[in-house]
Amino acid sequence: MANILIVGDGAIGLLFSHFLSAQHDITLLTRKPTLTTRFYQASNGKSHPIKARLIHHKELSQSAPFDLVLITVKAFQVQTAFGQVKPYLSKTCQIVLSHNGMGNVDELNALLLKTQGLAFLTTRLAGFKTTPYSVNHTGNGESVLGACNAAASERLNELKQQFSYLPHFSVSDDIHSLRWQKLLVNIAINPLTAIHNVKNGQLRAPQFSTRIINLLSEACLVANKQGVDVKLSEALDQAYSVMTATAENFSSMQQDISHNRESEIDAICGYVCEQGAKLGIKTPYNQAMLSMIKIKS
Repeated sequence: MANILIVGDGAIGLLFSHFLSAQHDITLLTRKPTLTTRFYQASNGKSHPIKARLIHHKELSQSAPFDLVLITVKAFQVQTAFGQVKPYLSKTCQIVLSHNGMGNVDELNALLLKTQGLAFLTTRLAGFKTTPYSVNHTGNGESVLGACNAAASERLNELKQQFSYLPHFSVSDDIHSLRWQKLLVNIAINPLTAIHNVKNGQLRAPQFSTRIINLLSEACLVANKQGVDVKLSEALDQAYSVMTATAENFSSMQQDISHNRESEIDAICGYVCEQGAKLGIKTPYNQAMLSMIKIKS
């Protein structure tokens, strides 16, 4: 049983808290009131309190040091969140990131001790918050963990055991490629659902197909230049499979834009544009999506 700190009580943070609390002591770092119990609602409608200790950042010292820190905030919030918890990490702490898009790995590795591990957890667990304190679990996609530095690689088997209570969980020795695969799905779905205010499944309509192909063509070219072996046909198949599997869901970016929250577009289309510029690859379609979402948010 590990002492795990989960940073962020959004939908994914609450889902992870629910599943991991079956095996571990969970402390949930939140900016919301800590006296209000958090709840998990299963797909069958049954609701259960989540077994987690709720704290604000000023209370971190009372629970430290942590064996494992799982950061589930949005990509643009990771650096700030890590800065808050960094003083309370043990010298052998394992830090795990889980967010949409790319980025943050190189930046955090530069701040860690050589004995502190960094890993990334991609997930297709699906859920949405029905209240600020309750998550409705809507789908059981796979979750895959991979090491992002040597210290995490050395303890990957241990991490595998710690996360084994997540549905459809596995580990990978090439998490960078898996992150790119998820990025391609996000590029195909998130910005268009946000701009047009539609559910994921509605993107299967013919009027969206050309834009999806153009967005993914640019992204696949950038990925290939980085040495990641992804094919446009496979990226399209995967994107449309996810659209079908989550047809009645709203994407996280659609939810962010509809609630006037900042989105993760910089870590999605913005990442493709940034890397494309470094590699001399033009990315006008991703740039257009980036600009349109920026205007909306």
